[in-house]
Amino acid sequence: MRPTKLAALVTVAALAGCSSGSPTAVPPTASTPAASPVAGCEFHRFEDAAAVLNAPMNPTPRTDDVEPGAKDTRFLSCVYWTADDTRYANIGHREALTPAGAADNQAQFTNQRPADAVDIPGLGTAAYWDTPNGQILVLVGEDLLLVSTGVKNAPSTSRGKDETAKLATLVVQHLGS
Repeated sequence: MRPTKLAALVTVAALAGCSSGSPTAVPPTASTPAASPVAGCEFHRFEDAAAVLNAPMNPTPRTDDVEPGAKDTRFLSCVYWTADDTRYANIGHREALTPAGAADNQAQFTNQRPADAVDIPGLGTAAYWDTPNGQILVLVGEDLLLVSTGVKNAPSTSRGKDETAKLATLVVQHLGS
């Protein structure tokens, strides 16, 4: 897979559910029942998305198998949307299933890195903000995460680094649990 396609795949997966019907909206409060874990979203939790987006949320995430048929990796996208379907918290988790998959994740992490990337120390094994794609790439052991938050139909350059970093930090904490 070419490195630029990796980011595009996750973005397409995140936005693929834009036109699907919205589940019942639930405001992000302490009394909100936990909607996680959901298959494919075990470490990307409703509560984290609600805290980061700070808005009423759809409690059911939209998931997608980004690379169906892959044998060395399993790449799942998990997206929580606000109740009005305008903002999202997206996690792409590319899990290494074999040593070749682990090597490919490392290569994707390295090759995807743009010249203006900003390192994010202390997040996973290594992490950086990918400015052109408006996302954070995180290596966590042999796995690769692509994390983004944003507004439906807005350009990737409008995505917020601080909001995305907050989500990435929460998700990395859950990945091993």
